[in-house]
Amino acid sequence: MIRSLLAAGALALTAAVALPAVAQPAPPPIEAYASLPALSNLALSPNGERIAFIGQVGASRRLGVQTVSGEPLGVVDIGTQKVRSVRWADDDHVLIYTSSFTDLAGMATEREFYTAQSYNVRTRRFVALLNRTVGGGANMASTRISGGAGVVNILAGPPFVHVVNGVPRTFVTSYDREFQLKTFEVDLDTGIGTPRDDFNGVMGPDGRAVAEAGWDSSRGRWWVSARRAVGLAQIWTSEDHMIDTPSLLGFGRTDESVIVRVPEDGGDHLYEIPLDGSEPRKLAFGNVGEASPIYHPRTGALLGFYFLGDNDREYVFTEERMGGAWASVMAAYPDQDVSLVSSTPDFTKLIVQTQGEGDTGTYQLVDLTAGRAVRIGSQYPAIPAEAIGEVRFIHYAAADGTDIPAYLTLPPGRDVADLPLIVMPHGGPQARDEPGFDYWAQLLASRGYAVLQPQFRGSVGFGKAHYEAGFGEWGRKMQTDLSDGVRYLAAEGIADPARVCIWGWSYGGYAAMAGPTIDPGVYRCAAAGAGVSDLPRMLDWERDQTGGRDTPVMRYWKRFMGATRINDGSLAEVSPTRMVQNANVPILLIHGRDDSVVPYAQSEMFATALRRAGKDVEMVDLVGEDHWLSSAAGRLAVFQALIPFLEQHNPPR
Repeated sequence: MIRSLLAAGALALTAAVALPAVAQPAPPPIEAYASLPALSNLALSPNGERIAFIGQVGASRRLGVQTVSGEPLGVVDIGTQKVRSVRWADDDHVLIYTSSFTDLAGMATEREFYTAQSYNVRTRRFVALLNRTVGGGANMASTRISGGAGVVNILAGPPFVHVVNGVPRTFVTSYDREFQLKTFEVDLDTGIGTPRDDFNGVMGPDGRAVAEAGWDSSRGRWWVSARRAVGLAQIWTSEDHMIDTPSLLGFGRTDESVIVRVPEDGGDHLYEIPLDGSEPRKLAFGNVGEASPIYHPRTGALLGFYFLGDNDREYVFTEERMGGAWASVMAAYPDQDVSLVSSTPDFTKLIVQTQGEGDTGTYQLVDLTAGRAVRIGSQYPAIPAEAIGEVRFIHYAAADGTDIPAYLTLPPGRDVADLPLIVMPHGGPQARDEPGFDYWAQLLASRGYAVLQPQFRGSVGFGKAHYEAGFGEWGRKMQTDLSDGVRYLAAEGIADPARVCIWGWSYGGYAAMAGPTIDPGVYRCAAAGAGVSDLPRMLDWERDQTGGRDTPVMRYWKRFMGATRINDGSLAEVSPTRMVQNANVPILLIHGRDDSVVPYAQSEMFATALRRAGKDVEMVDLVGEDHWLSSAAGRLAVFQALIPFLEQHNPPR
């Protein structure tokens, strides 16, 4: 019998909502889609007896910890903190990783900075990691940051973690020059950090690095070094990596080897490199695609590999027992998209998430020893099954014959003929959409629209040739790949070509800006969130952020934009701000004031240029919102502006 793990009176985060049965149900309110997931960041303790998770209650987030049978072990209100991950360090300590947009002393600009906290389940106390240091560390009041995604590595044994953090070097303009990365061993109950100089890579059980990676960004040389009795020795090198570099991922099938992901012709490949320096071995997985290793959460041992395919996910495990266990899980959910969320080290208890037809994302606790699964809760309990539109994975040919994969979400309860269409390109552009429940696409489908998500050239996950076909095609073929999808759906009788709008975020926001300015005549309206509107000015901003004209970040942008320098004249032709004379449809712009990826000024300057040209434009400021729409208030503000805009300028019925 399926029963809820969230016992009555614990958090009541995933209580089912009883809805009346009707033939043509009204769509759920916008708030049902805009709210942050009711349940997220689930993690099983190593002994399999406890679950930690983040629950959303109104505008507030709560860290919840309880036994698998539902006994509460602590509920902590963490307000509006942006939680990036939750994991167990041991059976008593939960690590919570958060970020905030702030301006630390000495920094040239505001950035997204990261912090880690520990929660002791027994004492029910929170402590900030690196609240102070000993043994020669700097005053952490000014250095409690982690660049990029940050790293928290769990040590086996005593309750310590390794935190890689930034330590002040000099206060100049570039982050890389302001701070150097340093490793601290941090006590989980006091938060006190001790500097460690012998960790910078794959960590052994004793907390010391067994292998490290290095990169000479000016020459493109990348290497792996292994620890010897004295110092390090290079065991593998690779050349010609000016932008795309290999990645040192972790241990191989034994603790005597490591795995490196290497970009090659035909896609990324994994190599197992022996630490003794002998011949590497290329790992082959048949035709299942590019692989990502899965590691033991405490020991770092290799457990298996994860594959994200065109429209499914696959797991391959190193042990036959684990492979058989996962096969039984898949057999229990034959028509669903199943993801592994968390597991005990012995792989006897798992948390999985199912998505698919009628499922917004349900978490299940699977006990393989007992042979049963228990429903924990749903991401979006206020969205009923009948409101979820069918998602089809399709292919169409671009004008030059390039095959473009795409996801097509259809409005529930409508005939698939002459539908109003929203084209929704993803961000990146070096990214992709994935199978499963997409709350943006499903919101639009619930309002009566078909939604096309093209995996245009330059997208990843569909082979290296598809990805590299996007080089130099920013605003060119990457843009017409979108309108070619409109023409395909019109020819198939699925979409009405006179009722098409475009909406996207980040790079998708750029594509939405470019629709009416660079590829006009296709869309009757455009809505752009956090988009790039002026490519030379974006490159200029990135140069200031990264500290040079030839940094890896600058090389990345120039490769997609097809530019050799910031003032390359060809960039004006694909900059929406400089092509506003072509715009002849209503345009909605949305941008967060705290965006650290694409500056708010990019939307502001586009709005100004459109107004000066006498064009129809509306701009929505998201005060306190970042690039990722991390708050429910920001998501709601976006949808409250977007849906009325689309319904006014592209009525769904």
